[in-house]
Amino acid sequence: MSILELIGWLGAGCLLFGFALNIFQKIQAESNAYLMLNLIGSLLLLYNAYMNGAFPFVAVNFVWVVFSAFKLIQMRLKA
Repeated sequence: MSILELIGWLGAGCLLFGFALNIFQKIQAESNAYLMLNLIGSLLLLYNAYMNGAFPFVAVNFVWVVFSAFKLIQMRLKA
């Protein structure tokens, strides 16, 4: 397994782990943990997609990164 493939799997794992925790009501979608899992996972997948030339997935993950980061910043400014 290449490092690029490992990065992709780690990114997918972060997103799926956050999703599963949310579905089973262990964390809320508005929690720092959920948003950080989304941010980290989408950053890793963004890199993987870019390096593999999968530009539709670059676009999806870029938007995911922006929204996750925006919400995290918004939450920190309110605190």
